[in-house]
Amino acid sequence: MKNFKLLIGCLTVMLLSIVITGCEDEMMAEVKVGSISAEAVFQGSPVSLTGEGFDQVQFVFVGNIQASFTLDGNTITFTVPDEAPVGETTITLAMPRNVRATYVFEVVLKPSPVITSFDAYVPVGGDLVIKGSSLNNNTSVTVDGISATVVSAGDSELVVTVPSGVDETSAIEFEITTTYGVAKPTTAFYARESVIPNSDLEAEGDGVPFAGWELLNAGDGAITAITSGYGGSRSMRVVPAAGNPWDRQVASTAVPLNFGDVYTVVLWAKGETAGAQMRVSVSQYDGNGADYFYGETVEMSTNWEQYTWTFTVTNDLPTHRVVLDMGMGAVPFAIDQIGLVPGSIGASGPVELLANSSFETDLTGWTALNGAAEVTSAEAYCGSQSMTATGAGGNPWDVQIASDAMELEVGTDYEIGFWAKAEGPDGVFRLSMSQFASGQSDDFFYSPDLTIPEEWTYFSFVTTAQATSTGNHRLLFDMGASTQTFFVDGVSVKEYEVSSSSEYSNGGFEDGLTGWTALNGAAEASTDAHSGSGSMTATGAGGNPWDTQIASDAVALTVGNQYKISFWAKAAGPDGVFRISMSQYDGNGADFFYSRDLEIPEDWSYFAFVTTAQATASGDHRLLFDMGATTQTFFIDDVSVVEHDACE
Repeated sequence: MKNFKLLIGCLTVMLLSIVITGCEDEMMAEVKVGSISAEAVFQGSPVSLTGEGFDQVQFVFVGNIQASFTLDGNTITFTVPDEAPVGETTITLAMPRNVRATYVFEVVLKPSPVITSFDAYVPVGGDLVIKGSSLNNNTSVTVDGISATVVSAGDSELVVTVPSGVDETSAIEFEITTTYGVAKPTTAFYARESVIPNSDLEAEGDGVPFAGWELLNAGDGAITAITSGYGGSRSMRVVPAAGNPWDRQVASTAVPLNFGDVYTVVLWAKGETAGAQMRVSVSQYDGNGADYFYGETVEMSTNWEQYTWTFTVTNDLPTHRVVLDMGMGAVPFAIDQIGLVPGSIGASGPVELLANSSFETDLTGWTALNGAAEVTSAEAYCGSQSMTATGAGGNPWDVQIASDAMELEVGTDYEIGFWAKAEGPDGVFRLSMSQFASGQSDDFFYSPDLTIPEEWTYFSFVTTAQATSTGNHRLLFDMGASTQTFFVDGVSVKEYEVSSSSEYSNGGFEDGLTGWTALNGAAEASTDAHSGSGSMTATGAGGNPWDTQIASDAVALTVGNQYKISFWAKAAGPDGVFRISMSQYDGNGADFFYSRDLEIPEDWSYFAFVTTAQATASGDHRLLFDMGATTQTFFIDDVSVVEHDACE
């Protein structure tokens, strides 16, 4: 009897369910689409449908992509998804129990602004001409974050005025905002005028590949136009002659320059493989002493990078030419965006690879693998905080602080730099890279044990990235050897490149000893080079440091500014020691910097120091190599003195 009652109950529930369902179907109003706001709509644009029964709509689809919607009375509004396929498609309204209503319309490609080319060198107040597509939809433009006046706006060309207040000393960017998106250039722009024509190499000349450029020594097909450019559709491809710099040579149109003024040649280049080289000279040789500037030879990256040469017009000539000397080496390369601009400009240097280099966001990006570290505001070189850790008096790795992993390019040189100080005497630590793996298989760099002074001191090393088991690399501070407390700030890891913008000329000794003088003893040019084809060599006298002393030409540095002095050196044998100093002794206390005695290895080694320029009686400053203490023979190359801000 109980089983029978249960069966009756189940049948009753089933019958009731059928009755209710049937009633609901009868009560559902028909869903109809009456009209659409537009039959063809851009991706990312709003669409409105009017009709009947829209209160039953649960979902809206454009093709197979769901779109959020709003309902206002008998109107549904939604935005066509950016990823909706272009062409004829269907709007689908989805209701309960798989009821559907559809409407066919067209999705049109969203007219996002696209930049294809622009004038790379335009001064403040000048017209910046930008070419591309979809540039005219309610356009607003900023240059270096400052609003720019729109002169004209068409679909394929936009003209704006470069506003005052932008950075005129380095590469900046502009931004175009339209109804349908934002566009930024992928290549550099300078708020400076280039005084030579056809900087972007886009114009073809009458019988020559590039208007405004003369092929002086071109060889047969060695200098050609190619369609892959840095900032546009054309660039210059060069096949060197494996000979003299002037064996491949291109000269700009002759232009007047102001006697005594400073100018900078700036260009972008990339080698097809490692080892591509070139330099710049001004003005073209005429047999009457018209050549007054030869820039340092630079070795180019295999990626598009900027190279600059700054010079002073020391010859009062009617006109001047920029000459690209490209005959050395055998590696082909490309050049683009060649400018000659008034004044000095900063190069777009290598990118900082460490996050939170100055510990302003506490220890973000850093991990204490052994021991402990923290941030402190009691001591800081950059900003308001530094990292501090105390050694364990044991193994170096007993206190070990590691950066987050970086992906370095195997075989590429990187410069590691940082500032450090100790709370008291006898503090020692070292650096290493990369993080310890089984059998130390991943460790490819260890610095020497570094004695850390009690005042902020700059340290720098160059190492070549090697393969690791993970493909990543970490920088480690191994601080466990002593019990001293250390402070570290302004840490940097960047791809190393030989400087092409030193305050002192011919630091690579590619032009012999031009720009350098032997004050005591003797020096000569050598072909045993760290880079390029030249170096300087001198032999010590086995007496006072200054008994063999080589000095740069005098340059007026800016008093109070910091300068980074760097160079490569090696000795012909063991036990070689020298020092550097600045500025030349004049009996009035003009010497304000002496390095420690430097032990010079028999392999090319990198040295770097940071000092603050102080006033001298003459107003000038000279860099000196004091090599007289031993009788060893030394080689010096790639000397650079540049303004330095470790906290940038």
